[in-house]
Amino acid sequence: MIPRDPTPTILEGDVSELLRSLPSDSIHCVVTSPPYWGLRDYGLRPIRWGGRARCEHEWAPTRIARERGAHGVTGDVSRGNAVLAHDPSGGGTTCRKCGGWLGQLGLEPTPERFVEHLAGVFDEVRRVLRPDGTLWLNLGDTYATHPSGLTGEKRWKTSTLSGRDRTGAEQAGRMDKRAPGLKPKDLVGIPWRVAFELQRRGWWLRSDCVWAKPNPMPEAVRDRPTRAHDSVFLLTKSRRYFYDAYAVREPLQESTLRRLKHHLPNPADNRASRSKHPEGDFRRFPMLRNTSPSGRNLRTVWWIPTQPYRGAHFATFPEKLPELCIAAGTSERGACAGCGMPWTREVRAIGGAIGHAQPLEAPLVSGRAPVADAPGWHDGSYRRVDLGFRKRCSCGTARTVPCIVLDPFAGSGTVLAVARRLGRRSIGIELNPEYVTLARGRSDADIPEAVGGEEVSA
Repeated sequence: MIPRDPTPTILEGDVSELLRSLPSDSIHCVVTSPPYWGLRDYGLRPIRWGGRARCEHEWAPTRIARERGAHGVTGDVSRGNAVLAHDPSGGGTTCRKCGGWLGQLGLEPTPERFVEHLAGVFDEVRRVLRPDGTLWLNLGDTYATHPSGLTGEKRWKTSTLSGRDRTGAEQAGRMDKRAPGLKPKDLVGIPWRVAFELQRRGWWLRSDCVWAKPNPMPEAVRDRPTRAHDSVFLLTKSRRYFYDAYAVREPLQESTLRRLKHHLPNPADNRASRSKHPEGDFRRFPMLRNTSPSGRNLRTVWWIPTQPYRGAHFATFPEKLPELCIAAGTSERGACAGCGMPWTREVRAIGGAIGHAQPLEAPLVSGRAPVADAPGWHDGSYRRVDLGFRKRCSCGTARTVPCIVLDPFAGSGTVLAVARRLGRRSIGIELNPEYVTLARGRSDADIPEAVGGEEVSA
């Protein structure tokens, strides 16, 4: 089940069942984008969520309590006057005996049920993730709306994207997303609902990154801004975890270099400078020469354009996004072949006459906060030196193997293709057989040389 080389392993079937077949504490990094709530009907076979496995199910159409007010049916039942409304938009069926729900993930009748189902999947993801592993979760939001105008079938046929995804029943538009507790036109807040539920179940919620899209899909709205971002959450299984900040440092902007050169003038950086401060004052230290040439720490806003894909799949994110996550969440050097602990990058701070240097065990890879330098006179010699990767475990072997990346919602295989290009092993899980075919073809399209284990001097 666990691949031995960077050729991806792609499993077809129900994600909950297939995750149970993976060994515990075996995955270094999870990068995934589950189906968004209320976005698309993929035309897949329904799956049972919750309930009892041995129940003699009696399935009935899902019905939702909604209030009928002066402006029609709304999603607010807090003031009474509620009516049971059947949801014909793919709300699935509910067992009258055990309460189990039969349908597709993402087409649940309420946000709460979607969050519950998705969190259940990530309970199993947490089991297979190593204690030092990370989860990068991409999710988008939606609004509490109801279908209007064209019917679902007509809307699909007139969609400009219909020719690109023959497997999907339609674009969003058929599903009624008015649910209890939501007013019409409310922003549902799906990403944060999921993040808070995972946090409640034991995950560490470490960061909320924004995938900002310079080229978003246009929206015909006049009473709010056009959405041009999705959320990417960094969650961890433990307080301490692997994170290679050095691998994803951002290059300094030209404006930053100009500011460093002129904002605090000093003879070392700008010989023609004139300062109001006395000569020798610590504020004249050479900022530019003391700035790390490796750039700045990765920010939480990622400006990444959407990337076209010729295959029959809508929801593909650009390769740059999983590339950042994999680079930060897995060791480029690999992991110990004995225990699986990733080799970590050693970054040493040297130079500088006054102040506290960075510790030898670099905070860039251990999840620890850096030690700040105290203000003082610097001679321009301060710098951080990348000394490469080192073994952190006490295993007798010095052999390394590539780290393992998991995508439990593989789709067209973007994460798998990027993982292979970066020399990591990867596992993908996908229910749609047509997407499995796409993922296999995509991840094998550009086959690099296999990265096997290697012996190094300890």
